[in-house]
Amino acid sequence: MRFGSAISWAAALAVLLAACAPRTDRDRYEVGEPGVVTLRNQLDATLYLAGCNHFDYQKRVGAEWVSQGGDLACVWEGFAEPLPPGAAAADPIRAREPGIWRLRYEVGGGCSETAPLERGACEALGETVSNEFEVVASSCRVGGCSGEICAEEPLASPCIWRPESACYRAASCGRFGASGACGWEPTPELLACLSQFGVAPGAATPEAPR
Repeated sequence: MRFGSAISWAAALAVLLAACAPRTDRDRYEVGEPGVVTLRNQLDATLYLAGCNHFDYQKRVGAEWVSQGGDLACVWEGFAEPLPPGAAAADPIRAREPGIWRLRYEVGGGCSETAPLERGACEALGETVSNEFEVVASSCRVGGCSGEICAEEPLASPCIWRPESACYRAASCGRFGASGACGWEPTPELLACLSQFGVAPGAATPEAPR
């Protein structure tokens, strides 16, 4: 079956919305925990995703879903990204604040590969959303004499004051480390604060004492 008109593309996208919704690897995450969401093209024609952020986060607020933006700050939208028949787009995600969340993808059909995902460059545009998932408070705990350690359990450290310790007072402790380990969220604010004291960005998560 070939899709050559706006009508047939609209019908194909309707099938996608009904049967090919993206799926996260879990239904429950702790704040900062990494995960993966997968969208598989089960049609027999190429679909197109946005060239910069494939999706944006939506949080349930009351009875409404409110967009919370994507993971990247896009200076330019980028060209539409093709997703061939049978192929899957697996995107990393990072659990944000506690609540009920989902991910919204904009999807196009019959799109130009030298233009952004937009009307005028695609035969049809639609959107699909992932399963809902819950984000809960992190089980990571702040410890250390100056509150500078983020770990699985409260830990002690020598009470030697270092000026960079103040940077962690407004930082978020959660599963922001490698492979979901406990660590400080490496926000621009935290990294900028640490850099004032000559602490490298990679040192945003102090090691717990052994």
